[in-house]
Amino acid sequence: MKKSLVAVSVVVALGAVWTGASWYTGKQLEGRLDHFISKANTELKEAFPESGIEWQAENFKRGVFSSDVRLILSIKGTKSKSEEIIFKSTIDHGPFPVSSLKRFNLMPKMASIHSELEQSEPLKDLFNLTQGKSPLNINAEFSYGGSLSSNINLSAVNHTETKENGEKRVLSFSGAQINAETDRHLNAFSFSVKSDALSFSDPTKKESIILKDIDFKGNGKKGLFDIYIGDQSYGIGEISTHGIAGESDTTETNDTAFKGLKITSNLTEDKDNLNIKIGYSIDGIKVKNMDFGSGKIVLGMEKLDGESVRKFTQAYNDTVAAETLTTHGSSYDITYAAVLSNLHLLLNKDPQFSLSPFSWKNSKGESTVDFKLSLQNIPEDKNALLLMEPEEVIRTLIQSLSLHINVPKAMLVESITQADVLGGEDKTAAEAKAKQQVNTLAQEGIKLNVLTDENDVIGLNFHYADDKVKLNSKETSLHQFLLDNGLVGSYDDADGEQNQHDDAETPVTE
Repeated sequence: MKKSLVAVSVVVALGAVWTGASWYTGKQLEGRLDHFISKANTELKEAFPESGIEWQAENFKRGVFSSDVRLILSIKGTKSKSEEIIFKSTIDHGPFPVSSLKRFNLMPKMASIHSELEQSEPLKDLFNLTQGKSPLNINAEFSYGGSLSSNINLSAVNHTETKENGEKRVLSFSGAQINAETDRHLNAFSFSVKSDALSFSDPTKKESIILKDIDFKGNGKKGLFDIYIGDQSYGIGEISTHGIAGESDTTETNDTAFKGLKITSNLTEDKDNLNIKIGYSIDGIKVKNMDFGSGKIVLGMEKLDGESVRKFTQAYNDTVAAETLTTHGSSYDITYAAVLSNLHLLLNKDPQFSLSPFSWKNSKGESTVDFKLSLQNIPEDKNALLLMEPEEVIRTLIQSLSLHINVPKAMLVESITQADVLGGEDKTAAEAKAKQQVNTLAQEGIKLNVLTDENDVIGLNFHYADDKVKLNSKETSLHQFLLDNGLVGSYDDADGEQNQHDDAETPVTE
């Protein structure tokens, strides 16, 4: 009897503690939610000043174990009108939210939130696509430390629209899974988006566009210069079109497939600089069962002065935000002017730019381009550049510049042949013509001392640094190079200045 009484007492005590803790958590949560929304609005305004997007929380109804609230995403229009997207949300209080216990998640947390879209006029068409169901469902968890972890499910769609003339349009979407995490102050985040397929088709014309294996992911944290650093990747396994008529013959279709498309970005920093790499790649292009090859390109921006980039970003955001407030929207001209007027900030402290690697590969070989440019600190008086001659501008702005190009002739012939065959030409005739074109290109380039032809590879090697230019095997001074190519006039000053370039051409020693 005593043991039973003790057991009951323990259960009652635990229930009382849980109830008290849940009630207290619910009371604390309202303030935390307001803080989180305020912080999110600040970040949105800084990152997208022209968007007019703002979050609000309304009708917070606090209970003991759960609360209800309407989260409103307000989007300001261009004529002082706003559209609202409303999320109906139920919040289960910690330390052990009921919804988490149902999933056997026993880790203490401040709250667990379930949200669904509320039907409204702006979302009428979207709800029609999902047959009245919420197009998305959000499950999120707040930790006591303030971090947020969310899981978003986008509903599958299979919608057919029939026009008055009987033609049909079909939209099919497998749904998507989105995961996102952020800390209390939105200083660090991660996300992922996955979807199997998205397609648009016209059964009448037997045409379709299909996207498969959509995979986006990324992470970032706010760095020393109030700019998020980290990695992001956006990939699509395949984009294909079927039944769409080609330009040369409307009765013939050009079935096309782009495989393995990917965009990546990597942003890092040290105590002074930001370094950015943006990559684009494709694993294959197929048109009419012809493989056109694969390629990749990486754009690099290194040694960007971090403080200057921060000032550029702030100046741009301030300009666009001011224009948005006065005209209820930002114009292209204002945005362009904001970029142009502050562009010099990105050229401070000797930044470096590159295009490396840049390559394209087909069944006959691989062509590559490697480009690197190192700038010098731009002068304080920017107008002085307008008064300079081209030679002086180069010496003032550029530390070094290099360009290396290698194109196998067989690879180029194959690419030209495929393009002509795609246009309707006979393959044998197209290949013969392509060989002639490539040989003519190489011969003319050699005649102009611009290209080389070694081992059936057309090449160009250019390098400039320290007032010297080397083009393939020939090295000259900068002035002589510009003079040889008709880009400047000859010196007509004192002999001393002329003599500076008397020995302009220098033999290259291997």
